[in-house]
Amino acid sequence: MKKVLLAALLACTALVAQSQTLTSAKMEPAEIKAGEKSTLTASFELKDNAVNCNVRVEFGDGAAENFKLNQAKDVPLVATHTYAKAGDYTVNVLPRTKLPMLKCNGGDHTAMLKVVAPVAAAPAGAAAAPTCPEGWKLDKKSVVKKTGAYTCTAKVGTAAPAGKLSCPGTLGYFENTKKGQLGCRP
Repeated sequence: MKKVLLAALLACTALVAQSQTLTSAKMEPAEIKAGEKSTLTASFELKDNAVNCNVRVEFGDGAAENFKLNQAKDVPLVATHTYAKAGDYTVNVLPRTKLPMLKCNGGDHTAMLKVVAPVAAAPAGAAAAPTCPEGWKLDKKSVVKKTGAYTCTAKVGTAAPAGKLSCPGTLGYFENTKKGQLGCRP
């Protein structure tokens, strides 16, 4: 009798464990800066809305995490990871853990992620050096280092450039061709 119950329990466990199939893995966004998070989404096909399996995620930077999926709300599997260094990473989603029990169906899936180095920020309080368009010159007396405001000058009536200047912070672009001025000011 015990053998029959044990066999029935094992058969039932095997059916439940095979009720889900890993179908895809995706990292979003697919390109981030070092120090930012990317989100993994692993999708499954569920049979009879049943789920009971383990998944191992290897993030490609030496970090790995095991997940136990035992409720329909656990699907899709969503996990975030922060990458410290720039590089190309292959994220592996394995429908199993190190233990051979409660294996999901489906093969291993991979997702690619590109991590780029962050752009170095200017030191606090330092504004980018003001630049004037061709045909215009910087009025050095107009430069306000604290805010980054400045004025460029040209002959009265000189046409303003087609593109506007990119002003730092909260400064706004201005132009007055009648006075031969343009620049950035508060």
